[in-house]
Amino acid sequence: MRCQNYRHTFTVSCIVIAASIFSACSPRMYTYNGAVEIRKDLMIQLDQGRQQGVWKTNELSITYKYQMTPASLKLEGNTELVGGFAIGFSWIRRLTVYLLFLDKQGIVIESPLVYYAGDIRAVDMIPMDFEKNILVPEGACAISFAYDGELTGTGTEDITPYSIWHTPPRP
Repeated sequence: MRCQNYRHTFTVSCIVIAASIFSACSPRMYTYNGAVEIRKDLMIQLDQGRQQGVWKTNELSITYKYQMTPASLKLEGNTELVGGFAIGFSWIRRLTVYLLFLDKQGIVIESPLVYYAGDIRAVDMIPMDFEKNILVPEGACAISFAYDGELTGTGTEDITPYSIWHTPPRP
């Protein structure tokens, strides 16, 4: 009887650990749906035809072009570190960039992944370009971006990573 309890506990523990590892390694497990983008300067109104611009925070700049059709958004762009982040860090441990579809109130309807760098990479050695064709969800009036990443200084080991992020707040 006692052996069965240990076996059950071991099995449950293994399942929990496997699920945790899987969710930590998957950039799509997290969603921004329901969050509210409150910064109007980071909201881009969706307009028909070809549009372009720059979306920028103190850490990251996204130069984008999009072509809007009634059902889809063809989006292409380039992501780059800005200011001191561009010169003060030489390695990207991880960087995820999401496109945020917003309704009239700035609430995130959907948040598809548009760029992901998951390996340790030199900042100046990789183009951080993306190109996606994404279905536009019903009610989307604007877009924005969210990102999350870790940067390091001069090497890959024994260096404390520095986290960068921009996420819309949850109500």
